[in-house]
This record gives sequence, structure tokens and C-alpha cells, in this order.
Amino acid sequence: MALHEKYGPLIRIAPNELSYSKPDGVPVIYRLSNPLEKTDWYHVWKGAGLKSQIDMFTITNEKRHTAYRRVVGAVYSLTSILKNEAQIDQNVNMLIERLDGFVKRKEEVDLGLWVEMYAYDNIGSVSFGQPFGFLETSSDHGGYIAAVHAAMPFLSVICMTPTYARTLLMIAAAAVPSLLRAVLAVDNIRKTAVRETEKAMARKYDVQRHDTVTRLLQTIEKAGEKHGITHHEVTGEMWVAVMAGADSTAGTLRAILYNLLKSPSTMARLTAEIDAAYADGSLASPAQHSQVTKLPYLMAVCREAARIWPSFQVTMPRYAPAGGLQLPNGFCVPAGYRVGINPYIVQRDLELFGNDANVFRPERWLEADKERLRVMNTTMLSFGAGTRTCTGQHLAMAEIYKIVPELLHRFKIDMPQEREWSAFNASFSLTTGLVCELERRGV
Repeated sequence: MALHEKYGPLIRIAPNELSYSKPDGVPVIYRLSNPLEKTDWYHVWKGAGLKSQIDMFTITNEKRHTAYRRVVGAVYSLTSILKNEAQIDQNVNMLIERLDGFVKRKEEVDLGLWVEMYAYDNIGSVSFGQPFGFLETSSDHGGYIAAVHAAMPFLSVICMTPTYARTLLMIAAAAVPSLLRAVLAVDNIRKTAVRETEKAMARKYDVQRHDTVTRLLQTIEKAGEKHGITHHEVTGEMWVAVMAGADSTAGTLRAILYNLLKSPSTMARLTAEIDAAYADGSLASPAQHSQVTKLPYLMAVCREAARIWPSFQVTMPRYAPAGGLQLPNGFCVPAGYRVGINPYIVQRDLELFGNDANVFRPERWLEADKERLRVMNTTMLSFGAGTRTCTGQHLAMAEIYKIVPELLHRFKIDMPQEREWSAFNASFSLTTGLVCELERRGV
């Protein structure tokens, strides 16, 4: 960000890679018509042993992606995800029960860790039909969280190295005990994806089930063959869901809670809106998705937290096409060069979001006129842009919308103002240290 402030909207970050920082670049680089292809940066995020499978995130060929998404896209729609809302409700209730235990014992709680366990169990519930068991056992099931947090920094380095050097670095990693443990633990996530897919294949005709793996298998059986898509692709999808889906959702939840704790007036206004909705019966418990989306200040808070602290904080690189790519600032990116926009940078653009763009202020989403709001929404890259928006966004937001009202309505959450969280950018932002005191509210 400092480099853009010093040198302008376009900077070179590698011999053949450029970073652009202005909102007007979003519809150009992530265009819907004749979309630019993803670079080999994304290949690193495929699971070992799953290299032959395609998935929505790592597939780089746009034609294959379009055909694949046409077949399976409906499985990830909001309507499809909300068929599992009762399963998410169970995890909401379990998290509240576990947090009540900290209140009774008068112990501090690492709220950031617990919302991550909540997010993982939702991945289990919605993707496979049952929670993994993080909340039930009050533990890091299978060491998934530790594995992802250990592997992300290493993978973040790997994906920025030339393709020819990646295998050598992976081999060298085996000599580092901590990295070897992380690689083995991450491989357990791959094994989970394979195992759960195989279990689902045995019950794929169970029309009573709405979990993602079952729906994907049913959909691919009906329409996948003519596009060369088989059940093998499902393991790739499930790998991405477990590996990236939970931590990114938890990151947004931590951003919401952290910024609320640092802004008592915002916390008070949001809590008042939520309390009023519970009082007049417009919110059930657990809160339903259709109810929560009618709370304007809560929507603004969630949007603002995702703006100021996106879970994904790296340029999302694309290859410039044959003939080059003309950027709005007049520069032409040579063919074959990589170019992208970092969500963290563009979502703090002073011209678009105001001189206080580096400040957490949800009111900006309620004050903007129609046209500015449209551009603000277009510039939000938290879930990608163009043809490559994240398929998990509806699940992520459902999890967030449902738990935030419950937490603020049931608990008074305190954290000393001088206490800061720890943040580390490993492509996906890793935040820790949201240690709080909870007190039951008398409402």
C-alpha cells in the first residue's frame, strides 16, 4: 500500500507482474466479457493427490471454468445453501452453549478461536451433512486449524516462486519438522475430502439430503458427463471448502468483532438495533437469514468490516491477453504479463470511500448515494469479482449473519482498549489474539 501511495496506481511487484490500485481497474481486469485467465499462482492451492481434479477456485482455463460452473453453480446458490439453515442453527446453539461455560467459570475466552471452530463445523454440516466436532469436543478437530495456519505462510511463498522451483521447495520443506507436520496435517484434510466424498457416493440418491457433497454428486451424474465432469471433481471442491472456506469466514467474523470492540459507539448502536429486533419479534433465536438481512446497520457493519479487513489480501493475478491490456490510467500491460488488484488496497481508496477510508465507519454504507454505493459494491473484492466470484460466499455470509446477532444480544463482550490482535498476511489474512471477557446480558 505504501508503494502505491509513493509511486501511483500502477507498480511493478515482480519482473513480469503489476499491481493496480484504483477501483476503475476492477471491471477491466476482472471483466465479465472475454475474462482474463487466472495465472499459475492458483495451482499451488490444489491439494496434493488432487492435481487431476478441477475445482472452482484453482481452475485457470476460462472455458473449462464456464462449463464447470454452468453444471454445478446452482449447488452453491443462496437458495441451496439455506436448505441447510437448520444445521447452521445447531452450530449457533452449540457455540452459545460453549461460551456460556466461560461465563460460568469467569474465564477469558479466545473468541477468535471459537468463531473459527464454529466456521469449521458449519463447513462440515453444510458440505458433508454433519459437523466435524470442533464445538462438540471444544478442540481443534484433526488439527485442521493448526495445519492451515502453519501451511498458509509456506504456501504463500511457494505460489510466488517460479513454477520450476516449486517442487524443489516442497521437497526442501520435508527437512523442516514444523513444515513437515503442517504438510502431513493438511494432507489429512485431503483425506477427509476423499473419504466424505466416497461416503456420499453410497447415498447419492438420498433426495432428503441437501449437503453440498450429495447435491454435487447428484448434479454431476445428471449433467456432468457431456462436459467431461465426473465425481472425481467433487473431492477437489470439498478440499477447497475445508482448506479455505472456514478460515476466511472466521477472519471476517474476527474483523467484525475486533472493530466493534475498538468502536464502543458502533457496538452500542448495533446492539440497540439487534435488541429492538428481538424485542418486537422480527428476529427469532437463532436468527434466520431472511430476518437478519432486514437489519440495515448490521448489514453495514458486516460490509464495512469486510472492506477494511478482507480475508484475502493479495493481488488476484490475471494474464494480460494477446495484444495487451489497456488500463484506465492509459498504460498498456504487455501480453502475458500478470496484473491484479489487492482487495486490502483498493477497498481503502480515498477517492471512493472518503478521506476516512482507513477508519472503521459503517455509516458510509448508509450515507452513500445510489451511484456511489454501486461503485463501492463493485469495488468490494472480498469474494472476488467478474466470472470468478467465490462460490462459498453465500455460506460464509449466512454463518456471519446468523451468529453476530446472537453474540451481541446474549453477551456483553469486553476487551481492553490497549489490547491488539495479531495479524499476519499469508495471502489469506491470519488473525489471532481476540481474547475477551464475556458477561451474560439481562435481556
